[in-house]
Amino acid sequence: MSLVALPPAGAVAGVLPAQVIFQSGAGPPLRLRLAPAGGAAGGLNAQLVSGILVALPPAGGTAAMLPAPHVFFLPRPPQPPLATWQRDIQGWAITQERLRHVQSLWQYGELAVFCLMWHLEDFQAGLVGRCLRCYDDGTGSEEDQISAAYGQGSQYRCTDCFGTTFEGGFRALIVRPAIFTDMDKDQRRDKRGVVNTGEVNIESTPDFRVRNGDYSFRSTGDRFYLRVPRRTTLRTGFASPWQAAAAIDYNHARGAVEDPASVAYVIPPSALILAQVLGTYTRLPVDFSDFEIIRAPLIPEETVPPAASGALQPDVTIPG
Repeated sequence: MSLVALPPAGAVAGVLPAQVIFQSGAGPPLRLRLAPAGGAAGGLNAQLVSGILVALPPAGGTAAMLPAPHVFFLPRPPQPPLATWQRDIQGWAITQERLRHVQSLWQYGELAVFCLMWHLEDFQAGLVGRCLRCYDDGTGSEEDQISAAYGQGSQYRCTDCFGTTFEGGFRALIVRPAIFTDMDKDQRRDKRGVVNTGEVNIESTPDFRVRNGDYSFRSTGDRFYLRVPRRTTLRTGFASPWQAAAAIDYNHARGAVEDPASVAYVIPPSALILAQVLGTYTRLPVDFSDFEIIRAPLIPEETVPPAASGALQPDVTIPG
């Protein structure tokens, strides 16, 4: 015998395997049908009563309990979700928190230059080409042969790409307020000789993105190799947070002092111009657009999720 559930009108019956234990659930009595294996004619109708399958008798007959092997329990339905609501994004809260953070940078920080270098992701996105001076000038020169053989440029201190192998070297050179942690330089010996090392934590505004390999220039003349960037994003409602709309202090990076022999000191501006630009202090922030160079978006690879538009959630109808 196989246990067959009586389907709604127009539906197909599903065969339940024999001797399988189920848990009964709330709701109207469930009518089932016991039919011989193979779909032969005949069989018995059955009804679920208090979790036990009872055979339905013919008209005027008496109901009989089915033998133990034919007692089935159906699964309980899942518990309905608790009544709740989805909070809208609080744009005012994000704006106020970002203003407080930026104000703290202008009160207790200092001006710094951030040099955002070209990276492989930019090349793959078609934003930049290879360096024509040390990597690929298209003429079959010695530089072309070296780049084809080793996958790198022929010059470490190339004055065009600054070791990135991408034309121009950097995608943006910007001035931002920043807070540097204190640092005492150490001295150690490595393959380049005796160098003075040191590391700091750097925090700046959330309107640009730092990658491993970018640089920060300080008014002291030190240039830092940036790595391990991270961000803090403010959650104020039910949505997928993204940097441009909700980041508070994305550019919280670890900076290591570069040796003066490093290619970082080849990148403009010179130490004299850098001291002049970063030594400008006024009561109000200065516009550095004449000094800054921006060749690509400051926040690359930002795909805005559909649930992060910041708009109020539309009315919806929950299916019954």
